[in-house]
Amino acid sequence: MSDNAFKKLGVMIDCSRNAVLNKASFCRMVDILSALGYNFIRLYTEDTYEVDGEPYFGYMRGRYTREELREMDAYAQSKGVELIPCIQTLAHLNSIFRYAEYYKINDADDILLVGEKRTYELIDNMFRSLAESFTSRTVNIGMDEAFKLGRGKYQDKHGSHPSEKIMRRHLNRVLKIAEKYGFTCEMWGDMFLRAAFGGTAQFTKDESEKVKKQVPKNLHLIAWDYYHTDSAFYETLIDNYYKLSDNVVFAGGAWAWLGFCPNNRYSIEACEASVAACRKKGIQEYCITVWGDNGGECSPFGILPTIFAVAQFAKGNFNEPLVKQMFKEYVGIDYHLFTALQMPDKYHSKRKSDTYTASKTQLYSAPFAGVFDAIVQEGKAEKFYRKVSKTLKKGESHPEWGYLFKAIRCLSDVLEVKFELGVKTRRIYKEGDKEAIRALAETDYAEVIKRVQLFYDAYEICWMREKKPQGFDVQAERLGGLMQRVAHCQKRLIDYADGKVENIPELEEELLPPLGFKHIKGILLNIHNQIYTTNVT
Repeated sequence: MSDNAFKKLGVMIDCSRNAVLNKASFCRMVDILSALGYNFIRLYTEDTYEVDGEPYFGYMRGRYTREELREMDAYAQSKGVELIPCIQTLAHLNSIFRYAEYYKINDADDILLVGEKRTYELIDNMFRSLAESFTSRTVNIGMDEAFKLGRGKYQDKHGSHPSEKIMRRHLNRVLKIAEKYGFTCEMWGDMFLRAAFGGTAQFTKDESEKVKKQVPKNLHLIAWDYYHTDSAFYETLIDNYYKLSDNVVFAGGAWAWLGFCPNNRYSIEACEASVAACRKKGIQEYCITVWGDNGGECSPFGILPTIFAVAQFAKGNFNEPLVKQMFKEYVGIDYHLFTALQMPDKYHSKRKSDTYTASKTQLYSAPFAGVFDAIVQEGKAEKFYRKVSKTLKKGESHPEWGYLFKAIRCLSDVLEVKFELGVKTRRIYKEGDKEAIRALAETDYAEVIKRVQLFYDAYEICWMREKKPQGFDVQAERLGGLMQRVAHCQKRLIDYADGKVENIPELEEELLPPLGFKHIKGILLNIHNQIYTTNVT
């Protein structure tokens, strides 16, 4: 093994999708990262940091105060870790646009209205607050995925203009504000990559010479991808970024955004490929992103195997058996047991390359209208999830991480009964056996409600231990709503068995292939309101 190939090795923690890491958990994460050789943390905060003069920015969202950020910054510094603000100055600001003050500077979707005086007042206030809260003078200004830039209020006001030109003007203004407060900027590079090559994974053209002229020399571009496991792809990606700028850094990802369960095995495979490519191409900075899409359900500590493995890859240790052995010695839990936290998602396939969301889709699937039930085979889930629960139970005794295992074990206990509940209900209903319907309602439905409550209790402990309480309301609504919905279906089944209603309309409908795809084995979908109902929310 050699020394770390990267001058800077870090992790980005998502604190914008409701799950704002509390100070104690942040400090614990710093301890872990410092011990493993990481030297920076990007703190991803869309609107979850205090901004002077902007009382509605992060209002009731658990935003960090300036004092909290100073304390966190000081602790990180004491451990040799740089705390880098990671914000948004163009898109991904949907949470603020509910307020009249910001709605007027909302272009389209989650995008700021470029060119407006109030937009730059807000951004100036952001940077002034960052300068007072962080000692680092590096900042990630975001600017990714602004697909509808210039197509809303901007177009109404100024007419149609190419999004690349709008973005370039906006970027230059943001860079001037950043410079005013002494910051050097980095940004996600996908918008430039898309303009130059036609996409971020499928490269259909090469206009890099033209686009390179638009990239400011004092800007670092972040090449990012976490969807591939082939080093050759990452090498091509990095080469394309180098055609746009000499200042290129890389961000891979630890898959904590699928639901409650981390997907370490796929994350490690993808990161191994990207780290190898970065080492080969001379990239000097590598970051693992830990996104928390759709509610921040997964614990950031659930991806410890990925964090550990990447630290080893950075040093040139790609020896898988050795990495696993070292992980057990460091954490005190067998590698295979820790990565079993992802097993509730492995119902459809155990292959590392599959990233299905079986646990979330079937947890929230409607008993009478499960839009994914067409690919659920009755008779398999009970045995599968009982085995998963038995495995996870082994980790519950760990003094530090046992609570993670308990929460996911309780989720598995729910799925043992809930996973096939919809298909079982539909089969018995079609058989016309009303007494069997009554028995199902009084047993399986009652058991699901009981087990969801146990999962809720365990998950609440997990959340409150790691995160600020703001944001848990979404989980309370979802899981509480799930229990109420199952109880509602239970009552209707009993009413049907008692002859109080002639039929159950939802069960009269035939199931169609999920999402309109006729030949799929599993589902990759983590958006709650697209799972639990087909109705308008």
